[in-house]
This record gives sequence, structure tokens and C-alpha cells, in this order.
Amino acid sequence: MQTTHLIFVYEKLIDISFRTDEQRFDVEGSYNIRYQMVKKRIDKAHVKHSTERVTQPGKIAIIYFNSWEAQEYLGYIRKLQQKNVLEEHIEYIEIEELQGVEGLKALRVGVIV
Repeated sequence: MQTTHLIFVYEKLIDISFRTDEQRFDVEGSYNIRYQMVKKRIDKAHVKHSTERVTQPGKIAIIYFNSWEAQEYLGYIRKLQQKNVLEEHIEYIEIEELQGVEGLKALRVGVIV
């Protein structure tokens, strides 16, 4: 079985609750609507100027807005590379403009099985 992994780095706090009646997690409040909007669109996002999806089997895609967020995750990636959990090659990706969302970037790295 092949899986894709997607991490969305979001700098603001969000309120998440579990809806027992629906058996699912939900984001609360109008303040968190931007998170919901971006989250729903990035799963099917493509690499800019390409038909290639950002999420790929056997890889982790870390999607972010700000370069300082990427720097933090690069540290985590390097630690996992030293433990032979992740492949050496890191891809730096620009993501196509999505409806109402622009400026997204991603780091993508393969998982060693």
C-alpha cells in the first residue's frame, strides 16, 4: 500500500473540537475559516506550472506560507535524515495559486521504507 503524507504549517492558533454526534473533528469559529479554506484546497494542489500533484506516494509534503516556518521543518527533516528515516533529496516547491490562496510553498522529501 502506498500512502501520501501532507503537513500544513499554520502559524495561528485554531480551535478544534470533536463532534460526538458526527464522530469527527471540526474547526470552531469564524476566525478559523481561512484555515478550513486552505486545508480543503491544498490536498488537490499542483506544483506551479505543472500538472503534478504536490502530494506524491511515498513522500511527505510540508506546506507553508513563510520561509521561517520552512527553516524550522528543515531542522526536523535533517534529524530524520540522519536516522535514515527520510531520503537525502529535499524538493523546494512553489504551489499553484488556489482560489483565494496564493503564495504557498512546500518542502517534499521521500520516506525510506
